[in-house]
Amino acid sequence: MAQGIFFFVVGPSGAGKDSLIEGARARLGGSGRYLFARRTITRPSGAPGEDHTGVTAEQFQASVAAGEFLLSWHAHGLSYGLSADLLQVLEAGGHVIANGSRRMIREAAARVPHLVVIEVTAAPEVLAARILGRGRETAEQASARVLRQVDTLPADIETLRVDNDGTLAAGIEGFIDAVQSVARRHAGLPTSHPLLARKVQGHALDETQYESLLRDIIEGRYTDSEIGAFLVSASQHLSDAEVMALARVRTRFSPIMRWDRPMVVDKHSMGGVPGSRITLIVVPIVAAHGLAMPKTSSRAITSAAGTADAMEVLAEVELTPAQVRQCVAHTGACIAWNGRLNHSHLDEVMNTITRPLRIDSTRWAVASILSKKLTAGSTHVIVDLPFGPRTKLASREQAQALGELFEQVGALLGLTVVALVTDGSRPVGRGIGPALEVRDVRWVLEGAVQAPADLREKALVFAAQILAWDPQVGSVAAGRRRAEQLLDEGCALAAFERMIDAQGRRVPVMPSALTCAVRAPCESHVARFDGWRLAEIARCAGAPRHKGAGIDLKVDKGTPVAPGDVLYVIHGASADSLECAARLAHACSGIELATPR
Repeated sequence: MAQGIFFFVVGPSGAGKDSLIEGARARLGGSGRYLFARRTITRPSGAPGEDHTGVTAEQFQASVAAGEFLLSWHAHGLSYGLSADLLQVLEAGGHVIANGSRRMIREAAARVPHLVVIEVTAAPEVLAARILGRGRETAEQASARVLRQVDTLPADIETLRVDNDGTLAAGIEGFIDAVQSVARRHAGLPTSHPLLARKVQGHALDETQYESLLRDIIEGRYTDSEIGAFLVSASQHLSDAEVMALARVRTRFSPIMRWDRPMVVDKHSMGGVPGSRITLIVVPIVAAHGLAMPKTSSRAITSAAGTADAMEVLAEVELTPAQVRQCVAHTGACIAWNGRLNHSHLDEVMNTITRPLRIDSTRWAVASILSKKLTAGSTHVIVDLPFGPRTKLASREQAQALGELFEQVGALLGLTVVALVTDGSRPVGRGIGPALEVRDVRWVLEGAVQAPADLREKALVFAAQILAWDPQVGSVAAGRRRAEQLLDEGCALAAFERMIDAQGRRVPVMPSALTCAVRAPCESHVARFDGWRLAEIARCAGAPRHKGAGIDLKVDKGTPVAPGDVLYVIHGASADSLECAARLAHACSGIELATPR
């Protein structure tokens, strides 16, 4: 195996080295190909600046004497060290990115197998402005720093220059491009490169070709720009046969869970609808009936809550495969975060590209979702496809076409898949945010008079379809009757409590007591909801990171309102978060009102 590259990052004060390194860490740090070195510095841990290991001068000298540093130097009244353990990473083929000093370049080149210097620069006026912005130095001191003579870089050592005069995002992109271009040249052209070029040109690939290409993507042999070009083409040119091939290939990149049950059911939603936390109702109903439903779910990405965020209000969700098996053995079901179970490293790589570029990847998602269901050991899957002007699926026709693809590809993979097209034009339930959504769920499970009727109804529709797969039930109508019975008699609630105990009960998070009301400005009625805006306001209030933050809706579509009537109440994580959310709501509430003519 070829040894890795030691990227030594240098640059003057104010150039923004720390910011670019942190930005690159967020993008590349999870790939397993890059290690971002943590420096040992003679200043307290937690002090402003980079994340570091803080030591005293005496401790630093002891480490030097013990040979614990690959490199060590003194600058600006502090001592800096890089661990000797970094050599092991390089010898194993990993690349190291380290914040360094230009006067240590020659020594670094003598100690590592392959050194590449990245020089971060900026115009003198930009450097001076950034130094002054720190508030630690006077204008004269800042000017002296900028004009200070620095050592020239060795001409015989490979050096890449990254200009960081513009926005932080542009600087990070330039930094990552520099690193990846060297890493790719170091590794040589991937054998799958002709396949990537073929797909970029709009041609179809078969299963064997996709396996070769995706493996090289996972192993970091392509740059972000190359992966981006591939994904743009795949979003525009992906046949049904290719979706099928991708689903099969993807299952080979994750371990498969096996169950000793003839039927294992699961549910997935394409999302985009605030609230709609039906999974926390459907799973207990199914468990109470006796079917196995090991549900793995995601956390929120752009919404105010994901299923895992909501369940975490009540129970542990970061379960290992062994803990999932134990929960299912005791209760028949669980609701766990998929990050520790069937999380796909391929998705992690792809998401870093698709999200910033806003690539429409719904057909790609079919392969991703169904491959995860296969690796989770599912045999029967129901898919919720909400459509509406502010969801992922704009029209009923688009949702129906995607549903047919889900069912067809599922059948070819050996799965029973039913896709249900649902109305995504308005929130489901009253709460938007983890604790508020769980409150709604509990009201439904407990049969409370204030339980949102739309949340109960949608949960029953999906539970009925799942129970119909049981040969002893046999039809959706019979499944509906059975689901209503389990809900109304408290069996689903009891199953939910057993699930919480099996996963690890937590002290429930309550909705935040910091609130403000958003009111109707005039006599009118509710015409429509903007789910994206409502989610944005809830996120600004602190959701989903703060489980008690979010929005409590007080109106539904068609509700008449008088001036001053409350449309919804914002629950804030803090006074600042509440103020931020209130400002957003004042600019655009997310609820469109129609005034009488």
